[in-house]
Amino acid sequence: MKNPSPPVAPPLASLLRFCPPPRRVRYARCGDAGVFELPRLSLEETWSDGTRFRPDALEGDWLLFRRTTRERIDGEPGPVSEDALVGYGPAGLVDLGTFTGEILELYEPFQVVLPAEPKVGAKWSAQHRRGDRQSERSVELVTGEQPGELVSVAEVRRPDGVLVLRNRYVEGEGWVGYEALVQIPGRPSLRMWSEGLTVESAPQ
Repeated sequence: MKNPSPPVAPPLASLLRFCPPPRRVRYARCGDAGVFELPRLSLEETWSDGTRFRPDALEGDWLLFRRTTRERIDGEPGPVSEDALVGYGPAGLVDLGTFTGEILELYEPFQVVLPAEPKVGAKWSAQHRRGDRQSERSVELVTGEQPGELVSVAEVRRPDGVLVLRNRYVEGEGWVGYEALVQIPGRPSLRMWSEGLTVESAPQ
């Protein structure tokens, strides 16, 4: 007989109820640069078990996922646009690093996406390094327009410019879309947003 799985710690259970990890997410990335409309890209995220990539520095109980985002071309999987390791743990929902092939490059420190108990007014900031790239990131959770919606407003400052990213989450559903603004001196402002999002839930 199989031993029963150990119970999930209360803060982690609360986060998993608020933002359950999906199995697959599909959406379109839209945008414009000044007066020029950007091509509409169909994207698909797949979330697979990331346990074997667990960084040595992690402490406590974590659920790890490899989140691979691909373009979809004529309904078929296309090139990878992002490949990341994310985790649910004592620090909350965290971006741990990104892959190039099978090589994982970690954020130092890890990037907190949502705290373990998301609530309006929560704020955090940190300076991050990944390889030779540095950034300063400040985040605040504000009330969204839908019932049970929180919006994570992140300002990311890099040597070449500023990114303002608004990720939207609905309690019990998780991530429901984003808007982003990129400003680089000497270039038109770049706006991006998601449309037509669909989520395939992971088996419970």
